Amino acid sequence: MKKQLAMIAICAALLMCVAAAGCTSSTSSSPNASAAANSSTQVTTASATPTPTPTASAGTAGLTLYYVHEIGCPFCAEFESTSGYTQLQNTGIMQPVLSTDSVAHQFGVTSYPTVILVNQQGTILGRWTYPIDTAAVLAAISAA
Repeated sequence: MKKQLAMIAICAALLMCVAAAGCTSSTSSSPNASAAANSSTQVTTASATPTPTPTASAGTAGLTLYYVHEIGCPFCAEFESTSGYTQLQNTGIMQPVLSTDSVAHQFGVTSYPTVILVNQQGTILGRWTYPIDTAAVLAAISAA
């Protein structure tokens, strides 16, 4: 009985730490995420949400890849330490956005990290949440 109470107290303390950090991702933080976890990646197509003027890069003119993250979020830190994050940075169209930024609110982001690909007209071409399938993001960029 004492062990169960101790475990409940530890779990409650951990939940309070996560809540205090403001991280709202509801997925596992395991770096060995399975294919099933990748299937939870959300992709939204063709939504007419207006956006701020996106930046352009050669080969990806008119596209913007918003990376919405939160300071202190362990899921964000884990993703930022991957080669996939570096690949997205190397596209030249990625714009990091804090969870408190108006862009995050405009797109209704509630889970961190979230990656949103938009075109010049402000149409959402794709939306991915943690765990982010970098290959799918890069494929969407290439297809756009």
